[in-house]
This record gives sequence, structure tokens and C-alpha cells, in this order.
Amino acid sequence: MKKIVSMILVCVLAMSLMACGGKETEDASVCTIEQNGVKVTMAFDVKGDKIVKIKQSSTISIEGYSEADVEALQSTIDEAAAAYKDIDGVEYSIDQKDAEIVENININVGDEDTLKAVVSAGLLPVDDDNVTELSLKATTEALESAGWTVESK
Repeated sequence: MKKIVSMILVCVLAMSLMACGGKETEDASVCTIEQNGVKVTMAFDVKGDKIVKIKQSSTISIEGYSEADVEALQSTIDEAAAAYKDIDGVEYSIDQKDAEIVENININVGDEDTLKAVVSAGLLPVDDDNVTELSLKATTEALESAGWTVESK
């Protein structure tokens, strides 16, 4: 009887480990919003329902901006770059072409330390400071209710 119970426990443990593993899916969901001349796109790489990477691209049209407006915008961009700069697991870049500024942010939120650092710096709007992972379903539902367009694979 003990052997049967042991075998059942081993099988259950093996199945639970396989369910947790899963394959990583790139761009499992892509969310977009456009407001005030800024288009933001967020793509989520996931493993199951757990978000492991957030790839955000913000395109800002500066057509018609005055020089003072562009300088103020650059100051805001510099502040964002400084906030992300020292966080391991985050890549931040800016590219300016013609009348557009494109900001790219890649965050490895699958790494718990990176996730906690980004949340504690106030760079991800998460209510729980002790968060250990992000749910794709909960995240996309929150974005959709805030007016984002959500496309899932």
C-alpha cells in the first residue's frame, strides 16, 4: 500500500512540475493606447500566465512642438532614463527621428529582484510592494478597463 501511495505522490509531483515549467511565449499579448500624440505599445512574454518580460515602446510625435516644449520633454525623458539606469534586468533606450521620439523599455519581470526594484521605484503601477510575479490575465484586464486595446495570441 505504501508503494502505491508513494507512486501516486511521485506522479502528482511530476505533473505539477511539468505544469509549472511550460514554454515561454513571446508577445503573448500586445496592448496599445494612443493619447495626446503619444502611442504606447506593450508586449508581454509569458510562461503560462506569468509575465516574464515587458517590452514597451512609446512613440511621441513632436511635430509642431516649440523648442521649449521639446526641451521640457527631453528633461522628462532624462529623468526616466535615470530612474531605469541602475536597475539590473532593464534595458532603456531613446531614438529621435524627424518629428518623433521613440522610447523603448524592456523589463525582465520574470526575475523577482528586477520586478521588486521596478515596483519599489514606482515604475510599474502595482499595488502590492511584495509582488513576486505578474499575471498576464490580470494585467491585460486592468489595461483593457483603462482603455487600452488588447490583442492576444
